[in-house]
Amino acid sequence: AVQFDMADAAFPASLVEVPEPELPDAGWARIGVTSGGICGSDLHLFAHTTGPSPTLASMGTIPFVLGHEIAGRVIEAGPACPHPVGTRVAVDPCIPCLARGIEPVCANCALGWTSSCLNLDSRIVSSGRTLGFTANLGGGWADQTLAHSSMLHVIPDAVPDRAACLHEPVSIACHGLLRSAPEDGEPVLVVGAGIIGLASVAALKGLFPRSPVTVLARHPHQAEAAIACGADHVVRTSPDNAHVDELAALVGARVVGRKAHVMLMGGFPYVVEAVGTPHSVTEALRMVNHRGVVLLLGTAGISEVDLTPIWYKEAALVGSIDHSVDRRSTPGLAGGPGRHSVDRALDVLAAGLLPDEVVVTHEFALEDYRTAVEAAIDRNSSHAIKVVFRP
Repeated sequence: AVQFDMADAAFPASLVEVPEPELPDAGWARIGVTSGGICGSDLHLFAHTTGPSPTLASMGTIPFVLGHEIAGRVIEAGPACPHPVGTRVAVDPCIPCLARGIEPVCANCALGWTSSCLNLDSRIVSSGRTLGFTANLGGGWADQTLAHSSMLHVIPDAVPDRAACLHEPVSIACHGLLRSAPEDGEPVLVVGAGIIGLASVAALKGLFPRSPVTVLARHPHQAEAAIACGADHVVRTSPDNAHVDELAALVGARVVGRKAHVMLMGGFPYVVEAVGTPHSVTEALRMVNHRGVVLLLGTAGISEVDLTPIWYKEAALVGSIDHSVDRRSTPGLAGGPGRHSVDRALDVLAAGLLPDEVVVTHEFALEDYRTAVEAAIDRNSSHAIKVVFRP
């Protein structure tokens, strides 16, 4: 397993042998990990770009096994687990009340809001709120992980193993979009063309197929990937803010402000922020229309952000995390109400809306974990989009 332990001052993670974990109870299963993705939130542990989140510091302990983007096969099933050995499964990494054996479940779990479980910091079963941040259940950057049957979602045959761990970022996007859904047909801007941005494009095309999607991309290879993933328009960021004029032209908006501090009047009614840096959050807020919605999918922490557009434009800033049952229906392919976001994501992947041959750019064995993390961080040189481990 690759664990975050800060044992080496030059690199905070180590490849270690850990005891094989035991199933906590009859409802759990052992998963042989076939694909474990490197998430942007993982990279914040190695390259600090989004600001710290000290309010979450108590929800885990060091060391912990990394990797919460997990797909694999059941290699051992407890007697109460309905998934037989050999089943291909996508893992929802959240460890809510049901998985922890907490009865009665909390108010949020009772509503199906497992990502908002009020007991994620309980330290029952696990010291971490999710797989990938705990020491005793394995993870995606390991040979094995354990998961409760309620955390498992059967992978459709149409989703190949190579694409399987992409369910996690697509589920992030699906759940986020249904927190405050766009009107099908209204234009959407996605700020950022990393994996969360591209997953958002795929989710939008699947769930809200009539909405034209514009992507604001930093790197050329990201721009090419956004086009391959179905974006209707791709605009490259530029130091002189010329991209703001391009965005304005797409929605018939007007640019106001001076030098680096410009925003749109009459911008996009819906904006997905998919990076989490202070600059990208500020940019998303400045590009939104009056009374529009900015969905914060980037894991922003304490940072300096221009909040002026929230009150000046009466815009709504909507937060979202992880995965959940969402009661809304959608006009697209994953449309029924009351479906889990991971199942919606698997529908999106089965439809080929996030092609793995485009977004899975690098694959590594666990032994090459340092090279893998470095490739994921240095996207400009490596042209990485999604880096995955094949334990």
